Amino acid sequence: MRQSVRAIRAVEMELADPVRAAAFFTGVWNLSEVARDDGAIYLRSSCAFHHVLAIHPSRGPARVRRVVFEADGRALVDALHAKIAAMVDQAEAPHPLQRAGGGYGFGFADARGRSFAVICDGEDHADDGRAADRPYKIAHVNLNDTEARGSADFFAEALGFRCVDHSGPQFFLNGDSTDHSSVVVCQAEQATLNHIAFEMADLDSVMRGAGRMRDHGYPIEWGVGRHGPGNNAFAYFAGPEEMPLEYTADVLQIDDAYEFHGPDYWKWPPGRLDRWGVTAPHSQRWKRVQTLFDFAPDAYRLARHD
Repeated sequence: MRQSVRAIRAVEMELADPVRAAAFFTGVWNLSEVARDDGAIYLRSSCAFHHVLAIHPSRGPARVRRVVFEADGRALVDALHAKIAAMVDQAEAPHPLQRAGGGYGFGFADARGRSFAVICDGEDHADDGRAADRPYKIAHVNLNDTEARGSADFFAEALGFRCVDHSGPQFFLNGDSTDHSSVVVCQAEQATLNHIAFEMADLDSVMRGAGRMRDHGYPIEWGVGRHGPGNNAFAYFAGPEEMPLEYTADVLQIDDAYEFHGPDYWKWPPGRLDRWGVTAPHSQRWKRVQTLFDFAPDAYRLARHD
């Protein structure tokens, strides 16, 4: 049995104007504010996690602070820490977390200097359910990487992920979940955030969310379409400070019997970029915003106000 993190619990960002960004994420993207702490704003979706997005004041350019993984209990957190601490130079010891959402866990940085955390036992909400036209959870985080295959191998060895598909430059990684993938690593010229995908209740919710985004001046940069790996519907946007965002739904559910497919399997006919083949290619803006957000340096420690 794999010792694996379950999924993405939260993503933490550093933005120039957290208040304005939070107004977007509550008023347009349809998250809800649950806490403020030392200038940071914490936002929840309709799943039980205390928050799925944290927005901190930037200490420079807009960046990703860390990606937070959910683990099933302290024994697993400790076991994963033992593996990771032997693989990286920057890893703190597991400890009770005195920060919004609480829990028990540790932070670490990988060879690219990207900060991650593994936690369990968070102060989660009693209600948990998909709601029409509202994000349920973070479906996946897509990370650009100069050595994507090496990073995919690291995520597999350190965090227990399994590579379930390889399409073009992208490796799709499945955790201890029936969701097709929680992390995607994309071969690129820089190690940056490609995008954050928020799972909606259904395709209708993706469409309504896309319409709401357009009503508020955020055009669709790619979509609406349906991917090959994961079979999920998608619509992509540039959010506040051009943060690369996705609404997605209908994520393929798999088990250990799922058969891996490589790039040759996922080739589309000329002129087609997805299963449906009805959406226009990515906008030039979308290609640009996929490269804007790098990771904040030295942000791996889960201190009280970090």
